Amino acid sequence: MSIGSRFLVLSSHFSITMRQFVTASLTAFTRCARGLAVSQANAAQRMTLLIVALTALAFGLRLYRLDAQSLWLDEGSTWVEVTGKGWSALFSELFSPTAGYPLYHLLLKAWVLVAGDSEWALRFPSALTGALVVPALMAAVDELRVASGRMSEGRASAAVGLLAAFSPYALWHAQDAKVYSLLILASALLMWTLLRAVRSGAPRAWLLFASVSLISIFVHRLALLSLAGAALVIAAHLWRRDSRIAHRRAMLWTAGALALSIVGVAGVILATRNERLGNERNAVGMLEGLWFTFAHFSLNRWPGELEGYLRLPAVIWLLPFGALTVWGAVALIQDRRAGRGGAGIVLALFLTPLALFAIVHTLAPVYEARYAASAFPAWLLLLAYPLITHGNEHNAARPSRRSAAHPVVTLLIVVALLACVATLMQPGKGLFSGDPVKEQWREAVAALAARVHPDDLVLVHPHYVMPMYTYYAPRVTPDPLPQPVTFPVFAEGDTCGIVNPTRQQMLECIRRRFEPFYNQQATGKKRALLLIAPDHARTVDPPPLPVDRFGWVGLRFQYPQRTWPCGGIEFVGVLLMCQSFPETFNPGSPGMIPQPAQPLEAVFGSELRLRGVTLALHGGAARAGGALPVTLYWEAVAPPSRDYRMFLHLCRDCDIPPRANDDGPPLGGYAPAGMTTTWRVGDPVHDERTLTLPHDLPPGRYTLLLGVYSGDGAPATRLPITTSAPTLPENRLVLGTVDIAAP
Repeated sequence: MSIGSRFLVLSSHFSITMRQFVTASLTAFTRCARGLAVSQANAAQRMTLLIVALTALAFGLRLYRLDAQSLWLDEGSTWVEVTGKGWSALFSELFSPTAGYPLYHLLLKAWVLVAGDSEWALRFPSALTGALVVPALMAAVDELRVASGRMSEGRASAAVGLLAAFSPYALWHAQDAKVYSLLILASALLMWTLLRAVRSGAPRAWLLFASVSLISIFVHRLALLSLAGAALVIAAHLWRRDSRIAHRRAMLWTAGALALSIVGVAGVILATRNERLGNERNAVGMLEGLWFTFAHFSLNRWPGELEGYLRLPAVIWLLPFGALTVWGAVALIQDRRAGRGGAGIVLALFLTPLALFAIVHTLAPVYEARYAASAFPAWLLLLAYPLITHGNEHNAARPSRRSAAHPVVTLLIVVALLACVATLMQPGKGLFSGDPVKEQWREAVAALAARVHPDDLVLVHPHYVMPMYTYYAPRVTPDPLPQPVTFPVFAEGDTCGIVNPTRQQMLECIRRRFEPFYNQQATGKKRALLLIAPDHARTVDPPPLPVDRFGWVGLRFQYPQRTWPCGGIEFVGVLLMCQSFPETFNPGSPGMIPQPAQPLEAVFGSELRLRGVTLALHGGAARAGGALPVTLYWEAVAPPSRDYRMFLHLCRDCDIPPRANDDGPPLGGYAPAGMTTTWRVGDPVHDERTLTLPHDLPPGRYTLLLGVYSGDGAPATRLPITTSAPTLPENRLVLGTVDIAAP
C-alpha cells in the first residue's frame, strides 16, 4: 500500500476517532450541564423552601399571644394618632419636620378602617413587617455570598433567619403598635438593596435602592442614621475609581453623609426632649448607652434583669452574643481589607447608626434602646458573618483556617438561640412567660370599672395617660363610667416662670397650683378613686422627697388626710388607689354626713345598725357584664366585739347560690373604718361596694340580699337581724329588687 493510501486510511481512522471523542465529550458535557442545572434548581428550591419556612416560623411567633399584653402608653398614643386625626392631617405630616414616623400612621389608619382598632388589629402590622425582616436579611446574606465569590450551603442564611425569628428584641417590637418593627424592615431592605446595587451596578438596582431610601425617611426619621452610613459606602465606592468625575461625586456623597449625620442626630435629640425622665436608667452616658444597646439587641433586657436567672450571671447570657459580635466584626474588617465590598456595607450600616446614637447620648443623655433599631439588621448579619467566611472557596490545596472554626460558630449560634428562647420564657420578664410585662392599663381600668360608683370622683394622673382610660373604658364594661378628672396644671417642662428653679421652688409651685384645683373637683364628694402611672407621673409631679414614690397627687392618697383608706391594687406600671371621706369633702370646713337614698332600719347582732342603702346604677340601668354599685350606711349601736364582714347576694331563686355576690369587710378591711372593732358608737360609716354581674346573666328582676357574719360565712355564724323590713331564712335582709336590662 502506498504511502498516500496509508495516510488516507490513518486520516480516516483519526477523523472517526475525533468525531467519536467530540461526540462523547459533547454528550458528557451535556449530561454534566443538565446535572448541574438540576442541582442548581434543587438548591434554589431548597433555599426558597427554607426562606418560606423561616418566614412562616417568624410570623407564627409574632402572632402568638399578640393581644395577651395590654396596650401601654405609647401604643395608646398610636391609637390616638390613627383614630383621632383625619387623612389630610396625617398626609400633611409626611413633610413635617416634627413628625417622627408619619408613613406608619397613614398605613395603620388604612388598616384600622378594615380590621378595627382592637389590640390584635393595632399590633398586626408590626407582626407582619417583623416577619418580613427574615426574607430581607436572608436575601442580604445571598448578596454577600455573591459579592465575595463564595459558595453557600445555606447555613448562614438559616442562621440569620433563625436569629431574626427568635430575637426577643425583634419580637418585642413586632408585638408593639409602634413603628420600630417597620423601621427594622426598612433598614434590612436598605442593606439588601445597597449590597445588590454596589455588586451589580445596574441602573435598576440603584433605582430600587433610591426608592427604599426615600421611603425609609418617611417610615422614621431615624433612617437618616442608616442613610448616612449608606452615603459613606457610596462615597468610598466612588473614591476607588481612577476618575476626577468619580472623585468629585465621592466628595459630594461624603458631604451628604455628614449632612445626614447632623440632621439625624438633631432629630433624635429633639425626640428625646419629650422622653420620660422618671426612670433613672433613661439618663445614661455614651458608653453605658452602647452597653445597654448590646444587651437589648441580644435579649431585650437590662443586664440586671438577667442576673441570677436560672442561677447564671448576666455575663453568661450575653457571652455567646458578645463572642459572635467580636468574631463577626473581625471577619468583616478582614474581608473589607481584602477588598470585598459587601463587608464594608455591613460595617457601615452597623457602626454609623451606633456612632451617631452615641453622639446623641453625649449631647442629650436620655436612653431609649429603640432609637438604635436601624442598626439591628446589620448586627444580625454580623453575628452570622463567620459562617459566610468559613472558607469554602474550593481551594483544596489550601483549605481555609476558618473552616475549622465553623463548628464553633455554629455552636455559639445554637447557644444564642437557646438564650433567646429562655429569656422569652423568663418569669415576670419574658414576652411569652404568661406574666404581664407591659403596663397593665386593661387590667387597671377593668378593676376601676368593677368598683366605681357613678358619684365617685375619678382621677387619672398624669394627664397625658388619659387615652388609656378612653381606650379601655368601653371595652372592659358595658356601663358608662364617670368622666375622669385630669390635672392640666401639671405641665411637663413648666418652670412656673422661674429661671433655673430649685427643686424646692418647683415643688412649692406645683403644690400651689394643684391644691386649689383638687379642692374644687373634690368638693361635695364622699369617695375618690385615682388611676396613676407613677413612673410617668414623676416627670410632671416630682415627689417632695427623693425617697417618696409619688408626687402631690399620689401622696394625698398614700397618707390619710381626714380620709379613710379604702384599698388599692397595683399593676405593672399602674396603680388604682382609693380614699373615702367620712364627711363630704369641703376644704377648710366641715362637710355633710352622707345620707342613704333609701332609708332602712336593721340591727345586726345588737352591735351594727344599717341606716339605709343607695343603689346608684351607671346610666340608670344594670347590665349583664357590668357592675351593680351599692352603698351601705352603718353606725355602731354598741362597741363591736369583732371585725365583721358583709355579703351582698343577687338572686332570682334565693334558695340556690346567688348569680352575683360581693363579700368582705367594709372599705376593703383597711384601718380604721375597714375594721368594725374601731367603730365608735354613733359615728356614721358609709361603705361603697360593687357586685360584678356575669355576662350571661339573663334580663329580669332580681332580689338583693345583705348579711353580716363573724366567722366563715356559714349561716350559723351570721348575725341575727332585728328589723321590720323583709328578711329571708339564714339571716338575710332583703334590700330591694334590681331590674337587669336586656343587652
